[in-house]
Amino acid sequence: MAISFTRDIEPYIRKLEEILGLSFKVFLATTIVVALLGIYIANLLFGDHSLQVLQKLQKKEVILKSQIETLKEQNAKLHKKYLEWTDAK
Repeated sequence: MAISFTRDIEPYIRKLEEILGLSFKVFLATTIVVALLGIYIANLLFGDHSLQVLQKLQKKEVILKSQIETLKEQNAKLHKKYLEWTDAK
């Protein structure tokens, strides 16, 4: 009772080809390409180099820029205070 491709599996493949309207090889190749493309897009959206990571970094950049401005203002005030102190001596 050995499995024979021609006798056992080929009728199912022929029926599938009739339903799909294209050859089994083309269907299989298309399915693989679509699956790989789906994995790639999912990795872009949720992976280490994802859109979410980019958005978090952009928010962090805005926060850091505002901190830089605050520190520049503090530095200017302290520098002015220092210069006034040295002039008073």
